[in-house]
Amino acid sequence: MIETIVLKEYDQLHIKDKRDTVHKVISKEDALDLQTIIMDDEPVFKWSYKKLIVQHWVGTISLKNLNIEILPKLYGYVSTDDLRIVLMRMIMISHQNPSVREMPGMIRMKKDSLIEMLIDTYLNLLDKYVREGLQHSYKKIDQNINRVKGRILFGKQFSRNILEPTKFWCRYSKFTEDNDINRFMKLCLCQMNRISRDEHNRRRIKYLLPAFDDIPTISREKALAKPIIFNSTNQRAEEAYKYGLLFLNNIFSTLSAGNTSISMMLFNMNDLYELFVYRVSRIVFGNRAIYQMRGNYLLERDSDRKKYVNLRPDITIKNNNGGFDIIDTKWKIPKNFVKESDTYQMNAYSSSIKSVDRVFLLYPYVVRNDIVGDYSFIDLSGRKRALKIRTVDLILVLDWKKFVKEFETIFAKESVCL
Repeated sequence: MIETIVLKEYDQLHIKDKRDTVHKVISKEDALDLQTIIMDDEPVFKWSYKKLIVQHWVGTISLKNLNIEILPKLYGYVSTDDLRIVLMRMIMISHQNPSVREMPGMIRMKKDSLIEMLIDTYLNLLDKYVREGLQHSYKKIDQNINRVKGRILFGKQFSRNILEPTKFWCRYSKFTEDNDINRFMKLCLCQMNRISRDEHNRRRIKYLLPAFDDIPTISREKALAKPIIFNSTNQRAEEAYKYGLLFLNNIFSTLSAGNTSISMMLFNMNDLYELFVYRVSRIVFGNRAIYQMRGNYLLERDSDRKKYVNLRPDITIKNNNGGFDIIDTKWKIPKNFVKESDTYQMNAYSSSIKSVDRVFLLYPYVVRNDIVGDYSFIDLSGRKRALKIRTVDLILVLDWKKFVKEFETIFAKESVCL
């Protein structure tokens, strides 16, 4: 029987001799396994006295007979189901870059695991792709055959068929299902079959796999090394490919010190929030939104004008007047006021990047937060440089059009503090 523990960021897992999932208690063996999980050179769990503390990672971890799901921590009471859907939608939007009108997979998904929701979405799209027929494409084949087909490869013919004059080394084109797209789709199905613990998903995977019986299996490394280019002839496979790519890019497997197999899909919440805000900015502002704009520096050496300290804001919005708004995302809840280091950073953006109109610090939403408002950096030259501190309500992604509208008002020229 597989047990499940659902956590939020910075929740605690208590360590005792025996596991008790109802009270978020894990065994000593579980704790040793979890302690080995390192992402980007950082531990996912911080060790404390008789407990492990979740850090800023969200997603799913599967141990032997135990599934741990980590969800983002939003202000106030938000149900587990809604939190799971918010996170899934943030992941989808961050990686799929949908338009305002097209929001694939944005139904209220009923799966009780983030990874099973992603698998379910992929299977829905793949099922449609299979029912329409697998993509065929022309493939060049070199083969030693009894009759001439295509063109003869004279080099191979003279070196290999001297003693077999009735054979012909030929190169010809074959219209076949064996192509990069279908190899990729089969790999995803095989990986999902290994990972999934949801009976409904597993039944659907086994139903779809026979459609790919004639397709050879490739490695994950090979599939990710060669991105597929889509055009008018193969675009119907693109959505399934995107979700499969999201799955393959973020599934990790490892062994603990005790040789326990660990599978996980984890996202750094700081990075996910930043990328999510950028994707939404692209939806609202189009190509006026720039991610981590380069080419600006804080220091210049007098002797040779060599520049130092690269300034790379999270998101830059080009305004109609030629100026820029800069958005810096912060995945945290300020207690008294914003950190001094954050204001120093925003002051540097405002004073050292040409044509900056406003700079924004964007936090997740809280009901009452006295720091939200309009500020100006004190500038002895008399120039007024605006700092806007705002919050974004992520729970509104459950109503996507409403969320996009609210997001747009945050950055309106006469914006109202939210």
